[in-house]
Amino acid sequence: MRTAHPQRYPFVMRVLHWLLAALLAMQILLGFAAEHWTSRAVSDVLFSCHFKLGVLILALMLLRLGLRLALPLPGGDDGEPAWRHGIRSLAHGLLYLLVLVLPISGHVIWVWMGADRSLFGGIEMPALFVPPETDETGRAVAWYVHVYGAWTLLALVVLHAAAATWRHWREKDGFIRRRMGFGNVPPQCGA
Repeated sequence: MRTAHPQRYPFVMRVLHWLLAALLAMQILLGFAAEHWTSRAVSDVLFSCHFKLGVLILALMLLRLGLRLALPLPGGDDGEPAWRHGIRSLAHGLLYLLVLVLPISGHVIWVWMGADRSLFGGIEMPALFVPPETDETGRAVAWYVHVYGAWTLLALVVLHAAAATWRHWREKDGFIRRRMGFGNVPPQCGA
């Protein structure tokens, strides 16, 4: 016997969603500020924070992915066209992929630079590979993946937020609060 999909994401998924949203916004600002807005000395500090935050984001994203596979999640809306469901699934898949790939590509760049991989509490992130001394191709590829992946992620996040907001206002049914909010679940229109 199948159970109906819940109306709201589990509490831990909602907390991770909003925490990751805030951390990703901070991460993008740190990276951009370190690259374009600051002196070299400040840039070095910001890049170090950017690296540490990237490791934290990767760990939280892996936790979120594991919970997503293990917990019951809300299904699609009744009567939703198949094309819209497909686009939503593709967008969420790309968001997950980019949030996993960006810290990995950043780690590759960081190791290639020979930068300090110390994390919080004196823990050191392992290098996981030894870059070749003469060939910088891997570093260049990782840099392109990281930079263009970050811009793609930013665009997808803006589209994700715009689509959720549009759906929330169009239907006037408390969609965002109902799916990802806290407090009481607002009633659905027509329910």
